[in-house]
Amino acid sequence: MSTPARYTCEIVFHRAVNVPLADLNDFSSDPYILASLAPARHKNVSGPESELPQTITYRTPTSRKTLNPTWNTRWIVSGVPASGFVLNLSLIDEDPGNRDDKLGKATVRFPDPNFDRDDGKQEFKEGWDSGEREFKVHKRHGSVRTRLGTYVAKVVTRGRVGHRTRVIVSVRVLGPAPNLEGEDGGRIYTLGPHIFVRHFCPLATYITGARSFIANRIHLSGPVPASLHHRYVGFAPFIKAMFKAKGIKGILLNRTLHKQHRTIYRWDANTIWGVIGEEDKTEPGSEGKEPSKEVKQEVGSKEEGKPDEAVARKFLDMTSYGKEGRIFTYVILLDGEWRFTETGEEFAIQMLSKHTMHADVALEIAYSGEFFVRRVHASKPSPEKQPAAEEHADGAHPNGDSAPVQNSKADEEEPDVDVDHFDPASLPPSAYELVIDNASGTYRPSKDLLPTLAAYLSRPENLGALGRVRAIDGFDEKLVKWKEQRTEVRKRAVGGKGKETKGMVRQASFSSSSSSSSSSSEGDREAAEGASQDAEAERQKGARGQAEKAEKEDAKRAKENDDDDQAAQEEKRDVKDGEA
Repeated sequence: MSTPARYTCEIVFHRAVNVPLADLNDFSSDPYILASLAPARHKNVSGPESELPQTITYRTPTSRKTLNPTWNTRWIVSGVPASGFVLNLSLIDEDPGNRDDKLGKATVRFPDPNFDRDDGKQEFKEGWDSGEREFKVHKRHGSVRTRLGTYVAKVVTRGRVGHRTRVIVSVRVLGPAPNLEGEDGGRIYTLGPHIFVRHFCPLATYITGARSFIANRIHLSGPVPASLHHRYVGFAPFIKAMFKAKGIKGILLNRTLHKQHRTIYRWDANTIWGVIGEEDKTEPGSEGKEPSKEVKQEVGSKEEGKPDEAVARKFLDMTSYGKEGRIFTYVILLDGEWRFTETGEEFAIQMLSKHTMHADVALEIAYSGEFFVRRVHASKPSPEKQPAAEEHADGAHPNGDSAPVQNSKADEEEPDVDVDHFDPASLPPSAYELVIDNASGTYRPSKDLLPTLAAYLSRPENLGALGRVRAIDGFDEKLVKWKEQRTEVRKRAVGGKGKETKGMVRQASFSSSSSSSSSSSEGDREAAEGASQDAEAERQKGARGQAEKAEKEDAKRAKENDDDDQAAQEEKRDVKDGEA
């Protein structure tokens, strides 16, 4: 029996016209598209494909102060069946001070049954290209306030504000999807590009006392191995109530965690949104530019199996190259989005580093725990000689099914060498390693799947350019010792302050701090200024990198990634106490 044809498709969100008005002060909106995609199925489809319901999502950057936004952002999806997919497009106005406003919704299908019929068939094939297509946005799915605002603006401006909202999208088939085995062979997933996002949270900055508190996102190339699938652990009755939002206590806890997530992963004018290897979309004048020809060849280059140094370099940059003993709390979602922030007692261990918050109370995730980045030990073999995840002799599989957790027995006694390099960006990514664990009480990822996690992260298109990815059980004595050593390094980096001098933040204080006093307001103002300065520093750093690359293509990446990022302080957390 032949395997059904599957394809890799590029979806481009070009622009929108006559976006409903959300801000009456300047007759504008801050629109973005939140897209969700699910495979289209014919009535006669059966077997594994029909047993794998799946939906993946994508968010464009926000276009500021406009009713006619241009994005020209692309989403590469693979594993798409010949029958195509259904795309739900939600047009939303970003509102940092409140919940985002729904402006309208469009549901479209590719191939379109009304336009795409070839010899009686309605299927994808190689070379298929829709071209730009315009779709009506139904405003009945939007908020009443934005509809009224648009009507008022239309009257006041004597018709200069339109009301026929449309979004323009195109889809083309790039080629056959990679052949995957097992359950992964019947899945639809995001292949690229590698989008990164950095959220600067003024409120969390003020509470933690750090110069800036940054929440990070990187979208890894999928699919996430099907075995990396963990549901929350209901170790207490209130946990199930919280995740299910059942009962008064469960509903309150659920809403509180959602609010905390929105606060930490807050989208606003300071948020950095970019595509690794492409121009930062937050740079002035960069929005709306079509991807270059080189960018459009990304899929082909990834299939060659060459490690993507740009992804590893961006990851190292976002983690400050592991300097000053930094440790991070993370979750990897089922669609491949990797979320992480620094952790430690000065980052409010009782709330800010909880996996439940990072996951936005998701019932299921792929994996979670803690990680840190450090220099590869000098006494070990050259990182360039380390075998790729697919080449390990113990049966590692390119899908990420297995990989060694340790590279050699000598690693058992390896000390944590954490001497900060004077210019970490001047070193190649192969000079660094990622040490990642499963220290999460909320989801309690299986330690038996650590090799799978390591192999997935070590794929050439993800972090394959690093010297090593080492996955270790969170209760491993060696790992605990390394974290203790990093804690001491961190204490020295922040002036030797001990636990008694750090203000521990409880959930109650966090939820009420934004309106506590005039001093709190002043702190919020200062924290906002700090976040704005850090965001501007990120943009300037990206601009410098682009200029240097244009001047000298063979320049060292140290010049492109001058490490002036201001990261927050952090302390060791106790991995054995579990998560709430």
